[in-house]
Amino acid sequence: MIHKIWANDKRFKAVEFSTGLNVILAERTLESGQKDTCNGAGKTTLLNIVHFCLGADLHRLSLPKDELQDWEFYICLDLCDTTLTAKRSVSNANIIEILGDISNLYIAPEKDSEGVIFYKNADWKNLLGKCLFRIQDEASAKYAPSFRSLVSYFTRKGADAYTDPFKHFRNQKAYDMQINNAFLLGLNWLHASEAQEIREKESATKALNTAIKAGIGATQGELEADRVRIERELKQKSDALKSFNVLPQFKELQDQANQLTGEIHDLTNKALMLRRKLERYERTVSEEHMPDSGSVEKLFLEAGVHFADNIKRSLEEAKGFHKAIVQNRKLFLEAEVSQLKNELSANDARIKTVCDKRADLLKLLESYGALEEFSILQERVVETKSALEVIKSRIADIRDMAQHKKDIKASKIELETKLQRDYEQSRTDWESAVLLFNENSQALYDEPGNLIINTTDNGYKFGVEINKSSSEGVGKMKIFCYDLMLVELMRQRGGIDFLIHDSSIFDGVDSRQRALALMYAHRKGLEYNFQYICALNSDMIPSDDFDEGFELDKFVRLTLKDQKPEDAALGFHFELAKKG
Repeated sequence: MIHKIWANDKRFKAVEFSTGLNVILAERTLESGQKDTCNGAGKTTLLNIVHFCLGADLHRLSLPKDELQDWEFYICLDLCDTTLTAKRSVSNANIIEILGDISNLYIAPEKDSEGVIFYKNADWKNLLGKCLFRIQDEASAKYAPSFRSLVSYFTRKGADAYTDPFKHFRNQKAYDMQINNAFLLGLNWLHASEAQEIREKESATKALNTAIKAGIGATQGELEADRVRIERELKQKSDALKSFNVLPQFKELQDQANQLTGEIHDLTNKALMLRRKLERYERTVSEEHMPDSGSVEKLFLEAGVHFADNIKRSLEEAKGFHKAIVQNRKLFLEAEVSQLKNELSANDARIKTVCDKRADLLKLLESYGALEEFSILQERVVETKSALEVIKSRIADIRDMAQHKKDIKASKIELETKLQRDYEQSRTDWESAVLLFNENSQALYDEPGNLIINTTDNGYKFGVEINKSSSEGVGKMKIFCYDLMLVELMRQRGGIDFLIHDSSIFDGVDSRQRALALMYAHRKGLEYNFQYICALNSDMIPSDDFDEGFELDKFVRLTLKDQKPEDAALGFHFELAKKG
């Protein structure tokens, strides 16, 4: 229970609270308007200071940090069956000084050299969680209820906190909403934590599946076909590699074979030239004959010309000379023919020798391979193996992805089974919550509303229903009834004993429902021993609708005004820097 809030600066409007209804009243003057300042009387500022005293990070609060650098805020409250005073300064917000009996606290504080007892803010929040909500450490849980999130259902801050009973700010994560509401309603919140882990795995699997599909670009069947083809190619290349014999002098012998091939070409060309020359000489020898000198004499005799004896003798001499020439030429050609035949025979023999030698080399080269060829063949085998491994890896990815999907589906089914089992086992707890919500809503409307708790493969699903809930006012009363039910449940468990609402809770609410809500909250506070602290604007007071004898003035703990700065909560007006 919060007994008092004050500050070291006397300008601050200290306020004390008691059991039941407590009202922070903001009086609107005729002269005040929207243009005065952004914080007006300071109802929301006071709520932010409560959050600050309860461990909220300063940068998350709408407070004028520069103007409050020298300020220290104090809160006196009951924790773990003892009354403590906690002091937190703006300039050193990580340290919370403690005054009071600390013997019953779940977490021991520290002490500085001057004997000051204090908590670091993380330990302070941990202590508040254990004292106000009985939070137990769960080492196995990745996600767990946090004090700051839980207490925000009992100290809703900002307009967004009044749009959904199960959220205390608009962009609250689904898992945080599930875990904290399950905890508050007495359900097994560990299942909500498990549901979030499953959602994360499912999200990661979907992202990975998208990446795999984009990278592979083929179906498993297409990849399997490629695998079979590449495995066959690899076997063929591997077999060729196994049967490959490396000849170290392969290059040298290959060069010799090339030289012999060139020599054979040269010898073949030479033989062709020799044969042509032999044919020409043989033809010349066969056509060569002695000249016929008698034909000359016969020609002249027919012409009636007679040669003298000396002329005849000269002709005979000429005839003998030509005969000798022809004879000598024939002998020369015959000698040349004989030489050509011998040369051809030797050339043919050389051709045969070179051909036989080259044939032996080619046979050897055919049986063995070069080291370079062996290396190339090895590289091809390695490349084929790599390609096969890539295909197998992609197939494995697809298979793993399919298995992950099956595992996630199985986890969801298993989770839903556990949720349903624990739902039945915790029936007493959630039925109590449902009955309290029904009771609270029926106190404001003719028919009771419903608190709905469902179990799904995605965790818990919560909802509330009140007839005619489409109107803004009834929507706000859903939150009122739900929050009131939460503090009633917590009081049954010995937990938090205060509930704070800003004036936003009554925006759009009919005057009669506002009056019923305030009176009902006071009665419930006395019955369950908790405080209901709410802020009200003076023009929201449903004076004509209160029951006879109910006087709101008795419950006003602090009155703030927005016309003069000194009448505001901090004793001055301020404007916050715009975010941008």
